[in-house]
Amino acid sequence: MSLIGFGAIGHTVARAVLTGRAGAVALSAVLVREASRYGDDPLAAQLVADAAITFTDDPASFLSTPADLVVEAAGQEAVRAYGRTILDGGSDLLVVSIGAFTDDQLYAEMRAAAEGSVGRLMLASGALPAVDWMQAASLDRVTSVRITQTKPVASWRGTPAEELTDLAELTGPVCFFEGAARAAARVFAKSSNITAMLALATVGMDQTHVRLVADPASSRMHTRIEFASDAGELRVEWRGTPSSANPSTSADVPLSVIKAVRNWVGDVVVGV
Repeated sequence: MSLIGFGAIGHTVARAVLTGRAGAVALSAVLVREASRYGDDPLAAQLVADAAITFTDDPASFLSTPADLVVEAAGQEAVRAYGRTILDGGSDLLVVSIGAFTDDQLYAEMRAAAEGSVGRLMLASGALPAVDWMQAASLDRVTSVRITQTKPVASWRGTPAEELTDLAELTGPVCFFEGAARAAARVFAKSSNITAMLALATVGMDQTHVRLVADPASSRMHTRIEFASDAGELRVEWRGTPSSANPSTSADVPLSVIKAVRNWVGDVVVGV
């Protein structure tokens, strides 16, 4: 397998592959934006020293390295830049930055590329729990899908939330965005991919209702999903821990990717 991105998600996934936690899979290549930035990173040095691994900032070199599975963990622009080429080349593609598919044309093109080649397009569940049940229930009539993401102030810094509310002056929880998943995942590209995943698994980008909240008193991420359908109703809440490397990302996202890779290579798959 190969990996696009070596940030909070990619770093953890790469280490899991090297240590065997991701199952019987080997790492063949890693694509980064600037290879020189990782000179002091021990894990990057290990990858560079391994002759069997291509650690590069050259897309052509990366794409020419054979891989049965490519994991995208670099952001929505990476999906746009490399997704179709990877699928056309016959590799499976596991996408983490689901918000890229707020662009209906891109999603249609990627689906067509997967259908026209042996490569499969796979969407990582990321920090979204209960996606299997909700996707199944959505085969029946769905009446409502709502999600509220509450994160610490630090998790919203460096995002458009700073233009919508004064994060430094908050004294209590403030909802700074309320609308459809299409806008939430597009505008908050680094923070709200989960809303796009929920939408694609259920009623779509424009019918999934999203609230984004900044809470100055919290150090954890709190997400609530409310789902109602003819097949049943679900309400789930969970508190996640922000990644120490990137507070915009939940620490459980790379774990979901590792699980997906384990399922991809495993002889026994639990929870399909």
